Amino acid sequence: MNSFDQGPVGGGPVDGGPVLVIPPPRPKPNKWELWRNRLFLLELIFVCFVVGIILIIAPWTAYWTNNALLSGFPRVQQFLAYDFVRGLISGLGLADLWLAVSEAVRYREQPD
Repeated sequence: MNSFDQGPVGGGPVDGGPVLVIPPPRPKPNKWELWRNRLFLLELIFVCFVVGIILIIAPWTAYWTNNALLSGFPRVQQFLAYDFVRGLISGLGLADLWLAVSEAVRYREQPD
């Protein structure tokens, strides 16, 4: 007879069940890491709001079609003047605003 015929011996799992493995708890962030995370979140929200508002408003202004950068590319200028392209760019702006709001709502600090 060998030891495998007799089943588990000692403190092993009962009936060959799974063993629960719990990762060690995360260390609490110090106050500098906490403030760094908060400032990064504020910067991200600010940038997303600004870029989102610009992307929503800019395609519908005269500057969008009468742009000196695009004067040498009439086909690109004509393509950017289509309403569906303007709507697509504005939709990207709305998605950017949604990203900013969702990040602000989702942010949680680790419990004390």
